[in-house]
Amino acid sequence: MRGFTLLELLVSLTLGLVLMTFLIGTVLATQQSNRQTQQLVQLQQNSQMLMSLFQAELPNLMFFAGRSLADVASASHQLAPVLGDCVAETDAGSFPVKGQPYLSLYAELVQQYNHLDCLSQPKPGSELLQFKRIVGSSLAATQMRSNRFYFETSAAGSQFVTSSSADLVPDSMYWPFTHQVFYISEQKHAGDIVPVLMRKRLIRNAAGQSIMSTDSVMDGVERMHFEFGLDANLDGQVDYYLSTAQMQPEHWQQQKHRIINIKFYLLLRSLDEDFSYQNNQLYQMGQEWFKAPSDPFRRLLVSSSVAFSNTRL
Repeated sequence: MRGFTLLELLVSLTLGLVLMTFLIGTVLATQQSNRQTQQLVQLQQNSQMLMSLFQAELPNLMFFAGRSLADVASASHQLAPVLGDCVAETDAGSFPVKGQPYLSLYAELVQQYNHLDCLSQPKPGSELLQFKRIVGSSLAATQMRSNRFYFETSAAGSQFVTSSSADLVPDSMYWPFTHQVFYISEQKHAGDIVPVLMRKRLIRNAAGQSIMSTDSVMDGVERMHFEFGLDANLDGQVDYYLSTAQMQPEHWQQQKHRIINIKFYLLLRSLDEDFSYQNNQLYQMGQEWFKAPSDPFRRLLVSSSVAFSNTRL
């Protein structure tokens, strides 16, 4: 019985190596394709959830039951200070303070040492959006919940109250009130730095204390950018847009020009690296541009605009 010659063995080994190389390449290509598909699907799903969130929160920003911003800023209250309240030089925080400015909406750039001490590990150079508004329909005093705050409207005026306030009036209308802050934080996950969209909300805890609670909305939100449409001649049409960096205190106070539209841009980043991919794309976020730093992360840019009624402001 004749055995294999050395040449036959070498040919067989060469063919085997070629076949193995082909199989390994096929497996790696399949894994890479699967990784790419999973990341793109995850980015798309996250973008849809974010769009739903912002489209739900932003349309009624200026609604205060027919009261003007000046009326809201002068509304009385007997509420204790809010623990961890988000107070700025241009805004008194959750509730009006006599002699201090009070805004229902404003955004700003986050600096390395930001004056909003309520933020936890904010990402320098990112933007935050803070707003206060009425949520939902008016209620009777008997329908109020203990963990919420309310904006009371009556013929005598307006005030901020809770279900345990002593001066509730049966014939008044009580509107659920919210104060929220959206910002981006940088957090460590398994040794990696991950950008996270955070939200702070005004609530009453089980002990009845007024606090700004903090929760993470979504991992992988790398940048936010806002542009505000202003109505200069009060005809209900946007005359010009200003970015967050361009807005001045008089724009937020809306004494002459009204904010009636917001454009928002959200840049999402994959959580896992793909070292077969290098991202050096340029993303346009309205008037701003973001250049990906040639890293192995995929990104997805989503944007939209929201118009809202601002007849009294």
